[in-house]
Amino acid sequence: MHTSLRTVLRVAVVAVLAGLAPMLAPASSPRSPYLSALSDLADPPTYAKSTCNFKGCGGSRHNEACNPISVPGNCVTYHGFCIISNC
Repeated sequence: MHTSLRTVLRVAVVAVLAGLAPMLAPASSPRSPYLSALSDLADPPTYAKSTCNFKGCGGSRHNEACNPISVPGNCVTYHGFCIISNC
């Protein structure tokens, strides 16, 4: 009895996850003859928020500061701690 109930629950979880998969898939990009069907999976487009300050945490453990970086990053200092978030 317990084995069959466990099997039914497993099948139900797999069915729910399979139903959610299309909703969680990335949005399709504009079609072009120069892109393959898998190009979005290999290198998805990256967009920076308008609030991105292109700074990252750096310095010693006693003197953390926000320093300029070349990749999108948002850095703020709060009570002596450096906090970084993605853009």
